Amino acid sequence: MYDFLISVGTKLNSWVEGFKLQNYQHVAFVILKISAILFLAVIVYKVGRILIDRFFNAQIQMKIGIDVRKINTLRALSHSVLKYTVYFVAGLTLLGQFVDTTSILATAGIGGLAIGFGAQSLVKDVINGFFILFEDQYAVGDFVTIGDTTGTVEEIGLRITKIRGFKGDLTIIPNGQIQKVVNYTRGNMLAVVDINVPYETDIDKAIGLIQDVANKYAQENKNIVEQPQVLGVMDMGDSQITIRAVVRTLPLKHWEVERELKKRIKEAFDENDVGVPYPRRVIIQSEKEEK
Repeated sequence: MYDFLISVGTKLNSWVEGFKLQNYQHVAFVILKISAILFLAVIVYKVGRILIDRFFNAQIQMKIGIDVRKINTLRALSHSVLKYTVYFVAGLTLLGQFVDTTSILATAGIGGLAIGFGAQSLVKDVINGFFILFEDQYAVGDFVTIGDTTGTVEEIGLRITKIRGFKGDLTIIPNGQIQKVVNYTRGNMLAVVDINVPYETDIDKAIGLIQDVANKYAQENKNIVEQPQVLGVMDMGDSQITIRAVVRTLPLKHWEVERELKKRIKEAFDENDVGVPYPRRVIIQSEKEEK
């Protein structure tokens, strides 16, 4: 082991002694160029982001009729394009400090075939991402379900889509895997309220109370866009009758309307002595058991 270390040290010493001043200058020059390229790439990326943000913020302030969600989507896409462009140019420039990139680009047609087989998923992600944006399937800020993931679209890039869940969890989905999208933000939603009452309840009275409560609530809540409707009896269960009311609301406001409407209906039932259904049992005793 000692002899091996002496041999390595001797070879290293001879290599250092043979390293001329011109070699040191060349290495220092290459390191300086690499540092300058990286520094310039960072500056270009940061300045580009600032210019993109200023441009789209100006579009929002001008109020030219473009949806804010669509502007934010284009903003995120522009950031993605800028990032990949800067990475590619900087990487190619750095590679040029060590090898001849001209010959690499000249043989790209041969190597591209081999790389293409390995990059099929990447190409699929990018192409599908363009179709998502072109067809306006969803935008940043939309509440969607993609596969088994439900949440708010936080970012749309060339390759991936980021979904922020209700609990704050972030799911990153490659665009090539997106086949079915349920968008809850496009168009008005329907709040469905099912109320259970006992069989002995006066159904007409209960329906009237529900209608009155819903109409009064609709006058107070600007998120309700159509007159509430009580559809009537929807089901007859073991111990209760189900009455359904529906209310058309603005996008993503139906859950809030459902909760508040149930609360108000419960309060109205309490004030008018409308009971709550309970499970009931009927015990039949035969004459033999009585004797």
